[in-house]
Amino acid sequence: MSQQYNSQQRQTYAQNFIKNPSLIRYIIDFIRLPEGSLILDLGAGQGIITRELLKRDYRVEAIELDSQLYQQLQADFGEKAKIIQQDILKLKYPPEPFYIISNPPFNIFSEIIKGIYLAKNSPEAALIFGQKEAIERVIGQTEPSIISIILNSIYKCEIVYNFEADDFSPKPNVEVKLLRLEKLATPIWEHKQDYINFISYAFSQQKSNLGKNLEDIFTYEQWKRLAKTHQFHIQAKPQDLSISQWKGLYQYYLNSVDKQKKKLVG
Repeated sequence: MSQQYNSQQRQTYAQNFIKNPSLIRYIIDFIRLPEGSLILDLGAGQGIITRELLKRDYRVEAIELDSQLYQQLQADFGEKAKIIQQDILKLKYPPEPFYIISNPPFNIFSEIIKGIYLAKNSPEAALIFGQKEAIERVIGQTEPSIISIILNSIYKCEIVYNFEADDFSPKPNVEVKLLRLEKLATPIWEHKQDYINFISYAFSQQKSNLGKNLEDIFTYEQWKRLAKTHQFHIQAKPQDLSISQWKGLYQYYLNSVDKQKKKLVG
């Protein structure tokens, strides 16, 4: 994608900018940020989040694609923050520990979430503005999905603030909430990509139940034993399992399934 918006890109990435600096100061406290933390402001826009972060002496990288907004950010904050002109969906995250605060275009919210858990180095925590329905979907408050299972396995996910339409310019015609993600202390992080592959495989087979989906991975006797051990119905569907049950399945897969079968998962 070109670094400059054309008219179609401006429409595609239409953004609602937060107006009130005091509200930004308030929501920053929803994420526990150690002194001197590196924080990425994804879709920095007019710089209202960047400005408040710099007041607290955090190290800030403000990422913005729009040329005009980028130039203004550079003029306003270039001496104190690193200003990057780039599509936030193509951003390579830094190798060191970092945090994210982002008020992105709402139509790319789910892609940002995927980028967070797929990244080689994922953020320690994040605050992300999003449409109510999109947030509820990715954290599994509607029907569990690949995204919600993965996300809840490695992050504590909470809706921590409900915005008013008047908080933004222009006013959004959707309900906006604030999602907080905080890393969980789980061994899944050591096998993150393998876990993602396992969950994706289990959902993608689309047979009559989860046991059928995984019949090339687990024998029927293994599946019966797993269902009894982790207390789920032997004919359960992928959406029926809890996060702890998925983790139990994966742990058995990791330790007890032979390498040939694991090749099917990826």
